[in-house]
Amino acid sequence: MVAIIAVLVVIGGLVIWRVATSGPSAADVYQQIRTSAAEAKSVHVKGAFTENGKTLQIDAAGDRAGTNTKVIVNDGTGTLEVLTVNGNYYLKADAAFWSKNGSSAVAKLAADKYVKVPASMAASMSDLKMGALLDKILAKDMSTANKLSTNVEKTELNGVPAYLLTDKIGSDGSKIYASADGQARLMRLVGPKAEGSLDFTEWDAVLPVSAPPADQIVSLPGS
Repeated sequence: MVAIIAVLVVIGGLVIWRVATSGPSAADVYQQIRTSAAEAKSVHVKGAFTENGKTLQIDAAGDRAGTNTKVIVNDGTGTLEVLTVNGNYYLKADAAFWSKNGSSAVAKLAADKYVKVPASMAASMSDLKMGALLDKILAKDMSTANKLSTNVEKTELNGVPAYLLTDKIGSDGSKIYASADGQARLMRLVGPKAEGSLDFTEWDAVLPVSAPPADQIVSLPGS
């Protein structure tokens, strides 16, 4: 799970760096994106990327602090969902995931049910925080970007006015869309050579999730 998130962070960061280092105009918008993301209370990130021929799908929404989030990931071999509610983590996966990472007996018991993650493993889930994900994608220092040039176009994305940042010469297809409303909310990242994209929506508007009902929580053997 953490490895999949890490891949998406690397790809997302690669898109941002390749496009935004093209020039001062892009740097201005990029800095607005960073500021807006740093001040955001919540966000919904959804999309898919192809890495080494493997498609990774992610659907993550929650608050920046990571106290209330829902993350769903599919790496092509199974679907994994992680709920975070008040510091507690609940993991739900399909039979394919448990068969691959456990056994047929575990799959029969836990498939499509929630398993509460032990407190000893909670620290390893920190990368699932929306703030951590945003900070890693937007971590590049743009101090030298004003020495370069770029195109920043005005366009629309899903009917919403947006800025489009792309490479001026020799583009690999990477694109950044940000809202043209004075806030520069990140809207979409399109990866190199159109290998995938991430959409960013529901800024400051993600509804909280609740802990799973007791009858949907199971304990794994030995836990």
